[in-house]
Amino acid sequence: MTPMPDFDPEKFLKTPIYAFDFQFMIGDVKDFLVFSESNIDWQHRRELQAISHRQDLEDYPSGYREHLEENANHRFLVSLPLRVRYAAVLALTTSVEWSVKFLNMRAVAPVTKKGDGANQTVTILRELVARTQLSAGSAIDDYEALINVRNCIVHSAGLFETYQFKDTLPVSVDRLRGCSLANWHFFGDQVCIERGALDQYIDEMSKLVVDLHQSMHESGLMQP
Repeated sequence: MTPMPDFDPEKFLKTPIYAFDFQFMIGDVKDFLVFSESNIDWQHRRELQAISHRQDLEDYPSGYREHLEENANHRFLVSLPLRVRYAAVLALTTSVEWSVKFLNMRAVAPVTKKGDGANQTVTILRELVARTQLSAGSAIDDYEALINVRNCIVHSAGLFETYQFKDTLPVSVDRLRGCSLANWHFFGDQVCIERGALDQYIDEMSKLVVDLHQSMHESGLMQP
């Protein structure tokens, strides 16, 4: 049996935990997804059981029970889960924005330049990553795609046709694994997010932000 390593409480207490508040935020986003979708699953089963036990449906036209079941399936398998995933996109992107804004405020030389049409958080990320020489270009590109998806959700309810910047949306959606433009509802093409698709980006953004905080600190780029 391999002996357990000695625990050094002093070393543990002196080990810095970078982006501590952000780590709580990002963890809550993942838990929110898990808890919400699990609850929807439970409610779905409960609704189908309630329909199957209804005795009064014998008085309705043939096929009415199946109609109720189809409506329940759409509500609990498509409509409600998609709303939860939309909410998670907002929570994820705004958590990153907050942490990056705070990091930039604490930098010795804050990034003040404005990107030409680019999201300001993306501009700050690219500049700070360049200063610390982190290898994070792909993660930032993913975040930029998430920002475009978020904007479509916020300003156009996720619907492609009425989104102001719809010409840029297909490229962003194609970049994000598990995301697509499809007609899951009855409103035309919209941003569709499969179950579990956001987990990889929650993990990726968590690593990006924490690593950046640590690199900025270790490189002496933070105010004392």
